[in-house]
Parts: sequence; structure tokens; C-alpha cells
Amino acid sequence: MFPSSNSRFETPATFKFSLYKFQLFLWYSSLQDPEMPINIEDEPDCGSDADVMSDDGPYIPGIPSTEPSSVVRLETNATTKRKRRSVVWDEFTIIDGQGFDDGKNRAECKRCKQVYRADSNINGTGSLRRHILHCPKRENKGNTSTQMILGVNDGKVMLRDQKVDQDFVRDKITKLIVRHELPLVFVEYEEFRELITYLFPGYTHIARNTQMSDILRLYNLESIRIRNLLNSFPGRISLTSDLWTSITNDGYIALTSHYIDKDWVLHKKLLKFCIMPPPHTGIHICEMVSKILSDWGIDRKLFSITLDNATANFCFVDLLKKNLNLKNALLCRGLHFHNRCCAHILNLIVQDGLKHIDDSVVLVRSSIAYVKGSHARKVKFLEICKQLRLQSSKGLRADVSTRWNSTYLMLDSALFYCKAFENLGLVDDNFKTCPSSEQWLKIERLTSFLYPFYAITVLLSGSKYPTVNLYFENVWEIHKILLEEVSRGLNFMKPMAVEMKKKFDKYWSEYSPILAIALVFDPRYKLSFVTWAFSKLCNLDLNASTMCHNVRNSLYQLFDEYKSMQPSDYDVPTLTHRPGRSRTRFEFMVSELAEMDNGNKSQLDIYLDEPKVPFNDNEYDEYDVLAFWKANGSRYPDVARMARDVLAIPVSTVASESAFSAGGRVIDKYRSKLLPTNAEALICLRDWMFDIDFRAEPFDDPTDVDNALGNILELLHIENERGAVASSSAGPTPREG
Repeated sequence: MFPSSNSRFETPATFKFSLYKFQLFLWYSSLQDPEMPINIEDEPDCGSDADVMSDDGPYIPGIPSTEPSSVVRLETNATTKRKRRSVVWDEFTIIDGQGFDDGKNRAECKRCKQVYRADSNINGTGSLRRHILHCPKRENKGNTSTQMILGVNDGKVMLRDQKVDQDFVRDKITKLIVRHELPLVFVEYEEFRELITYLFPGYTHIARNTQMSDILRLYNLESIRIRNLLNSFPGRISLTSDLWTSITNDGYIALTSHYIDKDWVLHKKLLKFCIMPPPHTGIHICEMVSKILSDWGIDRKLFSITLDNATANFCFVDLLKKNLNLKNALLCRGLHFHNRCCAHILNLIVQDGLKHIDDSVVLVRSSIAYVKGSHARKVKFLEICKQLRLQSSKGLRADVSTRWNSTYLMLDSALFYCKAFENLGLVDDNFKTCPSSEQWLKIERLTSFLYPFYAITVLLSGSKYPTVNLYFENVWEIHKILLEEVSRGLNFMKPMAVEMKKKFDKYWSEYSPILAIALVFDPRYKLSFVTWAFSKLCNLDLNASTMCHNVRNSLYQLFDEYKSMQPSDYDVPTLTHRPGRSRTRFEFMVSELAEMDNGNKSQLDIYLDEPKVPFNDNEYDEYDVLAFWKANGSRYPDVARMARDVLAIPVSTVASESAFSAGGRVIDKYRSKLLPTNAEALICLRDWMFDIDFRAEPFDDPTDVDNALGNILELLHIENERGAVASSSAGPTPREG
């Protein structure tokens, strides 16, 4: 009745287990119909299949973990033979044993026709499961990694599979490296590989060279997408460009495009970040930029280019303008093609003024240097701040000679701690450079004078919003401040204001007509603000009325250029009837547009004569001028086309310079041998895929790190105390997985 000693049940423990299972089966059969035949099957294999178990055994790729449709559950009054419940029978066919010598049943694989013994009294399903994992006819054999995840089916917690795509994981790792500027050797870190192997056991690791190949492949795909995008949208493109020297003393050039798409969204795309071989003359720069524009296919779609005041740029722009005019590619023969970087001009203006700075500023600089000269002085200064209830988080800032805005920040921080400096002078006999009360008044006046320049520099350095419509109002405000300071300013401020006025007249004496025109497309200002602003300067500047006349003439000249364009040359916003829209209103708007074209008034005149959008104090700084033209552009199509191109002009080269900030992190002293083509792929991909404003990224401040670490340690201490109280009152709690 029982197996002999040479069978698979050799040990006493195994024999007891089989006997116990047989008794359990007899007890279960007693609950069923006594006539039901006994068929013991699906004996669990005691081999290596005890992996991850679901309700019916270990997981098999490609086989659902839910019960197959052929399963028939046993009822207490069942009279039929118990069905085979294992999922392996979805992949195998039972062959009757009468055709074999031993009379035992066989199981044949439905895919590769491999045959295994399948006697339910002797053989388990372990060998069948192992075959399914390595069946040569299965699609997921050995190549696709899988993992088990928890799921819920009919209220039961069960394990199911999730296929892991090798290409998907590699693509995500590539984006991780590009976005966070990680080194290529990151994929070879032992800890990283252990983590990936733990998550995806079947993942095939790659080396750094293969990772770079993935980056280049993605770079080529993205460049094709960007090229098609630039050639498909209807408007014109404005450019910014700048040169940079890397840590390896190699010259690089960055060329960035700016445009507004058909949905009236401003975009910025870095077209090129490549080696610029010497000499860096205007001729060579023109050759390089012309080649880049030709490769991207946008040499006939340009509107303007914004550059800094380098001497070579003037020769470069003249040559590029002549080449484009030969192709008849520029509007108004390139009259509005070249624009100077406003941020650089502001820097030159203020730097000239700071050369004649008052002696009180020198005292402030010396006072800050004295406090930061030793640790004991810092501690003493902080104690004074606590006594005066001054926040020490603002900090003292030292200035840099090449950055005028650092001088403003130094004066602003010193004013905040002026009482602390005065108290330090009373308790420290060695502190001899503290400004007097009159000098602090001068510093306060100087700081108030420099603040508009600082605020305007920050405002005009944006790249995520239109800045050209902000140019005229802010430059006019600076002009007015300088004129008033020269004519009615304090004696200690006049020398500084006079030098700044000379530099202003050198670059902005006539303003920039195209940048002044941009304000007209802000429905809150229109042309009336330009006229009013110049009228305010008539008493201070005799050329104000002439400048106003030039802006108006340039506006109508540019409008005539757009009006003469054919629809085939330029995409024209048209009115289309949409379902659900009143046809009467649609026909009325079409008739108004026809009268606009046939009447004496042009679309531009009608736009200017319409009431201006009122100012809202809550939305003054956040008014979306592009949203206005998106909603109203179809009413005056020619004006809308002109507005779309003009509002895309950047007034600073910050967008190109920000690429150099990324270049300094990618091409650092640890990766100085990185190939220029690989560096270009990394930097351009980051700009294309994530559109990151490099200037807005956080940087590591040691003070912030110390504060953050202190906060974390404090939170951990609180959590440990809570955990101790909870464990003493409620016993141990399970740890989160």
C-alpha cells in the first residue's frame, strides 16, 4: 500500500508528511459524494520552484495569475471529477497514457510539443513550470524582465506580473543623466547597478560609452523634432548669441532662438552650443552663424538678433544682414534686425557712475570686511543683532568689482544693519570705519537711486515671458531719473549721474524704435503712452518730440510691410465658424473685417482707436499680453502677425549666457576631456526636453545646508521620542517596507 524504501519517500519525515496528506484527503472526500473517484493531482513540487507564490504556485511570465476560465470550484454536493486547477495546464495538453509502455499520462507543451510525464499520483507540476520559463517558443523567454507587484482581484490580495521594458528603463536613465547633469560613469556605479538589479532582475547593464550612444541617439531624434517645429510654425524667429571660454580655454558659441507659436506661447530653443575656433572676428562669427542657420533651415525666417556690445559683433551683424538681404529674407531691409542687450548697457551705465562713487560707500565696504575678518567679530556682531532684534538671516553681502548689482546688494544689506554697525563702533575700539549718521543718509539716498536699475535688470533678464514690451517704459523711467538727478540732484550724486547720462546718450539717445513699438502691442498702453512719455521729457530733452515721431513712422512702415504679404508667404489668422457658435455673430465679424480692409482706416488705426484695457492693481505685473492677442488676433490679422514677431524679441542675451552656466557644470575640471560634440548633446538636450531656466536653479548655500540639517535632526529627535512613547504604550509597531 505504501511506497517502498527505494522510492522518493525515503525519510521518515517525508513518509509522515505523505501519510498526513493522505488522511487529509480522505477526510475531505468524506464530505463529498462517496462515489466520487479519487484523483490526487497537482502535487506541489519540493524542488526549486518555491519562489514567489501566488494562489496557484510561483509566477510564470505570460500566464495570468488569476484562475483560468476552465476552473470549476468544488461544491459540497459535487458529483463530478475534480478539475485540474494549476495554471500550467493552459500551456500543456494531457495525453492519455494508454499509448505508452508504462501506461502513465503525459503532458505535451502546446508551443514546442515537448512531452513530460504527468501522472497525478507521482509527478508534480514543477518540471512543467520550469519548462514554461525556458520554452523556446515563448515570446518572453529570457529577454523581458518581469517583476511581481501586489494587486487586488475580487477582494483577494494576489501577486501579478508587470513586464519591464529594457528600452524604457534605459530611456529613463538617459533623461535622468541629462536633466541632472550626472557623469556618464553613473551607470557603472556599483550601488546604482545593485539597485537596478534589485528592481529589475533581468536588466542588462551598460557601460558609459553605451550610455553616451543612447544620449546621442536621443539628441538626433530631438534635433529632427525641433527642426520640423521651427519650419512648420507660421511666425518669424528672433535670435540671441554670445561667446564663452571654457575651463580648457576652448571658445564656444551659443545660438538661441525665440519665437511665439500659433497658440501664442513664447518658446526658447538652444540651437547650437559648439566649439568656435579662433580667431573670433566678425567674419568668422558670421560664417559660423550662417552655417548654423542654414543647417536648421531658418535663414529666411529671421526677424532680429540681440547681441552684447563686443566690437566683433558689429562687423558680424553687418555681414549677416547683407547676406540675408541678398536673399530678400529680412523685413524693411533689416532696419530692425540688430538689437543691443539691455542688461549689458545697463551694466555699462551704472559701472561708469560707480567710478565716481561717494567715500561713504568705501566706508561701508571696509566695515563689512572688518566684521567678516574674524570669527570673534562675527559672534560679537550677531550678539548685537540679537539685542537689537535684527534678523541675522538677511546677512552681510560683500560686493564684486565686476558686478555693479553686487554693490547695490551690499549697500542694501548694510542699511539694514546700520544700527548694529553703530553699536559695534561703541563697544569695539578697533572698529574705525563705521559711517556717520550723515553718511548713512547718503548711502540711503544712493541705494534708492540704484534700486530702479537693479529692478529693471532683473525684469529684463527673463526668458520665460515677453520682455520687449517692458523695454520702453523702464528705459524711459531711467532716462527721466538721470535727467532729474543731473538738473536737480544733490551735489554728492551729480558727478555720478552726469557720467551715467553720458553713457545713456551713447547707446539709448534715440531709444530703439522696434523696442518702443513693442509697447504699442500692450493693450493697456498702445501708442498714446509713447506720446505721453516723450511729452514728459520735452522740458528736459529737446529731442523728445523727434524720437516720438520716429517711433510712429517706424510703426506704420513695419505695418505696411506685413500688410503687403500674401497669405502664402505668411500664415494669416482667419475667422472660422465653429459648431455651437452663433452664425449671426460670425457673419457680423466677417463683415466688420471686410469693412476694415476696404475702409479708410487700417487695422492698425482701428486697434489704436479702440479703448485701452484698464489697469488692474492686482494684475499689473502679471498681465498676459499674449493671451490678449490669442483672443483678439482674428479681429485684426495683420496687426496680430506683426505683434507675434515683435513680442518674441528678447531684450537681453541672458538666454544664451545661461547655456554657459550649464556648460561650466558639464565641462568642469573633472570632465575636461569630454568631447565637444558630447557636451553639445548634453546641454542642448537639457534645454529641449526640460526647458530649464538655468538661472533659476537652486544653489548650495552652506548656511542653508546647516539650517536644513539642524531642522532634520530636530525632526528625527521628535520622531524618536514619539516612537518611544508609542512603543512603551502600544508595543512594537511594524516597520514600513
